[in-house]
Amino acid sequence: MGGPQRQHAVGGWLQFVLLLTVACGAGGCAARRPTLPSGSGTPFPEFREAFMQATADCRAMKTLVAELRLSGRAGGRRLRGRVLAGFSDPGAVRLEGLAPFGAPAFILVAEPGRAALLLPRESRVLVDAPADEVVHALAGVAMTADELRHVLSACLPASVDPTIGRAYGSDWWGIETSDGGLVYLRRAGDARRIAAVRRAGWLSEYSEWSGRLPGRLRLTSLTPIVEAVDLTVTLSQVRINTTLAPATFAVDIPPDAVPMTLDELKALAPLADSASASSG
Repeated sequence: MGGPQRQHAVGGWLQFVLLLTVACGAGGCAARRPTLPSGSGTPFPEFREAFMQATADCRAMKTLVAELRLSGRAGGRRLRGRVLAGFSDPGAVRLEGLAPFGAPAFILVAEPGRAALLLPRESRVLVDAPADEVVHALAGVAMTADELRHVLSACLPASVDPTIGRAYGSDWWGIETSDGGLVYLRRAGDARRIAAVRRAGWLSEYSEWSGRLPGRLRLTSLTPIVEAVDLTVTLSQVRINTTLAPATFAVDIPPDAVPMTLDELKALAPLADSASASSG
């Protein structure tokens, strides 16, 4: 198991697994989602304090490592795979797609201004493409490293401020944000937690909170300009603000690796579920 590339990729630093599994037929095993409040509600004068309290922990987050299980559909494909991943602020990410045995299916590393993707099994390499375009080619989700980190952790960039708040009964609140987004808070005991975020064409819904971060995320696309995406991610063994060495965001590219394009990466589809693809 492994080989030099796998050993270098893991390197003892990362314990984060992203499992993409075939979507359940007819939505039979889709995660249950709460009905988000709508309408005008009533004024919520304490919206700023509530927003800052709900986002305090995640705004202090600089690195994220976790284990996830994901199921769903993106870009017209059912996805299946396992990925080791880690994120570091600002803009650094490592995603390693694990095969059932042997060398990884892919290794993506990116920092601001540079990205590289290696397919060790095919000895193919993609360099100098924006990280969000590479992630889109892999998983149908066009997000930067920081955007992915924010979505996974139910967080927003530090530059986003609350602007207007509305209350919906005694258990739900909606807070509009300076970037045109909408954050839904829901009562959890004596606290308020983020239940959902609408921003940039995406709806992220959160549940099963454990400690400072959610245990489950459902991500769906909202606008026609975004490819249809409906993914559910279950998080476990989450670690934040651990030290990730600079080598985490580097990959050894063999000298004989053959260059490829984004279109070729999309066609290869390392995360597509082959069984579902063959059955349509």
